[in-house]
Amino acid sequence: MLVVTAFGLAAYRFARGLGAATNLNDAFPWGLWIGFDMLCGVALAAGGFVLAGTVHIFGLKKFEPFVRPAIVTALLGYLLAIIGLIMDLGRPWAIWHPLIMWQPRSVMFEVAWCVMLYTTVLFLEFLPIVFERFRMERSLRLINRLSIVFIITGIILSTMHQSSLGSLFVMAEHRMHVLWFTPLLPLLFFVSAVAVGVAMVIFEAIMSGLVFGHRYPVRLLGDLAKALPPVLGIYIGLKLMDLSARGALPHLLDDSLESWAFTIELFLGAFLPGTLLLSPRVRYNLPKLFACVLM
Repeated sequence: MLVVTAFGLAAYRFARGLGAATNLNDAFPWGLWIGFDMLCGVALAAGGFVLAGTVHIFGLKKFEPFVRPAIVTALLGYLLAIIGLIMDLGRPWAIWHPLIMWQPRSVMFEVAWCVMLYTTVLFLEFLPIVFERFRMERSLRLINRLSIVFIITGIILSTMHQSSLGSLFVMAEHRMHVLWFTPLLPLLFFVSAVAVGVAMVIFEAIMSGLVFGHRYPVRLLGDLAKALPPVLGIYIGLKLMDLSARGALPHLLDDSLESWAFTIELFLGAFLPGTLLLSPRVRYNLPKLFACVLM
């Protein structure tokens, strides 16, 4: 039913145009949907580069079982983001223009190239699964020799465009509340993507165990969750130091809708799960761990 509805809405969008389907116009060209299909969707796919770097660059081989599912999820996530972007563009038939019409001073140009290149890298990282399935030994040996090149390239590209998504909002200062706008948005986007990527890998591992029976040891999941408290702590620290440096801390106490939304976001999305996951009784308890990564 959801698939049929989605196809129906897509058909309406292409038949009637973006303005009729979204109520957007030239004065308000972006809606809330951009925050879900591109910004959140791409961050949720960050587990691919985080796990690849953790295992193959930092040598934490015990997390090797998570790498392939993370890469598959990242590939699917980026492909869905590209499909969503085609829906979001006013002229989707021009999506290929960044290939030949270079605008090196444009943030969107950098994001477009990084997404295209990283999706290609993810596909190359996914190929060993295909080669193993069809027993293509020569191709498998060749691509395994090049895997470290793909992994390093993927980490660089993903780091660049995760932060560049934050740069899009740096250009929109006049549309943002003082609590959220900061020149540190590119760094905050990257740090939050690392945290969300790890949490998403744990979420997928637990869900695949429930649905498909591919159960991972709770101890291994809990060990992976150890990364979340320090990353979330860095995120909270950057947020608070930035508010203090910009003199925006008093806005947290003005009892406005924005101050409450910011406080709830920081508390439920970072402080509470980060604090709870410091406890082994939470990390190594599957229901409690699942609740924390959902936050």
